[in-house]
Amino acid sequence: MFKPLVLLALAFTALALLLWISSQAPPQTAPPVSTPPPQFPVIKLATLELLNPLEPALPMAFPVALYSTSAAVATADMKTAYAANVQVAGVDEEDYVKFDGERLYVAVNGKVYVVDKNLRLLETLDCPSPHCYIFAWGGRVLAIGEVGGNTLLYLYDSSRKVAVYNFTGYPIAARMHNGEVYIAAASPPRVVINGREVNEAPLLSLDFHPNVLIIAGVDLRSPNFNATAYVAGPAAKIYMRENRLYVVTSLGIPDLLYKAVKAVWEDLPGEVRERLDLTNPLTLYVTLREALKNNTSVVEVLNRANITTATRVYIFEGEGPYLRLKAAAEVPGRVLDQFAIEEIDGGFLLATTVAPVKFRVSPLWIPAAPPEIIISQDGVPVAVIRRAITPLSPSIWTSEGEPVNAVYIFDENGNLKGSLTGLAPGERIYAARLVKNVLYLVTFRQVDPLFAIDISNPERPRVLGYLKIPGFSEYLHPVGEGRLLGVGAYQSGVKISLFDASNPAAPREVSNITISNAYTPVFYDHHAFSYNPEAELAFIPYTPYLGGLRILFIEVGSKLRVRAERDLPADRAFFDKDAVYLVGGNRVWKLSYSLEVVGEAVLK
Repeated sequence: MFKPLVLLALAFTALALLLWISSQAPPQTAPPVSTPPPQFPVIKLATLELLNPLEPALPMAFPVALYSTSAAVATADMKTAYAANVQVAGVDEEDYVKFDGERLYVAVNGKVYVVDKNLRLLETLDCPSPHCYIFAWGGRVLAIGEVGGNTLLYLYDSSRKVAVYNFTGYPIAARMHNGEVYIAAASPPRVVINGREVNEAPLLSLDFHPNVLIIAGVDLRSPNFNATAYVAGPAAKIYMRENRLYVVTSLGIPDLLYKAVKAVWEDLPGEVRERLDLTNPLTLYVTLREALKNNTSVVEVLNRANITTATRVYIFEGEGPYLRLKAAAEVPGRVLDQFAIEEIDGGFLLATTVAPVKFRVSPLWIPAAPPEIIISQDGVPVAVIRRAITPLSPSIWTSEGEPVNAVYIFDENGNLKGSLTGLAPGERIYAARLVKNVLYLVTFRQVDPLFAIDISNPERPRVLGYLKIPGFSEYLHPVGEGRLLGVGAYQSGVKISLFDASNPAAPREVSNITISNAYTPVFYDHHAFSYNPEAELAFIPYTPYLGGLRILFIEVGSKLRVRAERDLPADRAFFDKDAVYLVGGNRVWKLSYSLEVVGEAVLK
């Protein structure tokens, strides 16, 4: 008699299991929020207004639902167009110019111009904004722009627009691997993705100025789209290898306060502990500010926690447009740029500059009393209205002490394997580059120390050697076995240095070229630098202090030698087999390898 009951129970169990499995599968539509890992609480985005109630909301035109068509991708041409200089081979990065070996794609003045190697215009596509980034793969072009505080995407198959997507926020960075594009964007707390409002999101990290991180994916092969919202700190930097996306954000004041309060909890006065809500950094920050109205000395206790600047890295794994948050890790310090993030042997490393943090409290602000409102009748007052004064909670800010630098190495699940701390006290990282098992770091205060760090044993990274020279390098580029090219500042100009690192224990500068009274966009944009290893030729644009843009070609042999200097306003270079293509704004030049101009086109 129990058999039917057993079968019924088994059926319900199977149904529950199927429902659970389906809930774990990637959604087939474009839901703006997915299930977060259990260690990250989900909060209502409206509550972020409690962080800074005096900060006005940004004026925004909220996006509406747009369209997408499913068009088969032609398989005859799966060429990938790349930026002039990328960090990871096979992973393209956001930029306004791309080259696939046959065609140049140039996004300028609200258009995408497709040009062949003879500088003939093949196609003109619309950009979503006057300034946009592009990706090109398999005959498809994705144009990414920002309009009225929203990120807007146009996807083209040849010259036909096949999809349009948008979401609130402005794009920070993007990557593409094998036709899959992932975009990181920063949005105010009110988030709309393709016309659908997002009301809650996982709380990853928090800052005084509320920020929502949008991670969007576009599969150029389908085309499918997905986007997910997370509450995260500002200044996100990203790194990608194959289908793994690393997103790095600095911890803001609410996160640092949360760490400090937990560290000194038992030392806090009982009446203060009763008022604090440790549910998450947001609730703690709001209740702590209220508690500080009556006892600002609490900050002295918090400063005993010896908190430092800190960073979190989030590791996503992607399949098509869908990204799953796989792991997270936290390190002391801040990451300079994407080159301070690298994947190694199934794990990853971060190079950071760490500074001690002290909390400060502004005086309690009591607004001036508003004027009385007097209502009179025939000149005789009949009512006097006095509005109450509401003191505002004290503001909490931080000051930072002398920095020091560190390297942290993790396994693929975000578990710390090894670290190297205490590097170059009083200095900060200006450049980083991983070459095989050696990480090169440039720090600076008065001279330029180039550190060579052995990471072949991830559990025990060690300094092999270092070199101190005047100036400092903002960008490092490998130029052959055991050699590095550094581009940086020197006095009031630019210095290009060739380093011999064949013996990492004793790196040395073997040659340099300086340009006085100038700077180069390579300082802040590595896409402006190009290098052809076969020709041993480097391209570096520079700007004299009086204005304009000029270019320099440098031969990288046993010594550095100026091959050519031209008065051409180009900031991108692509080396083909028998020609060099330069792009600057809406102008394109074709050069022979004798570096003479053999063709020019104006895109309009």
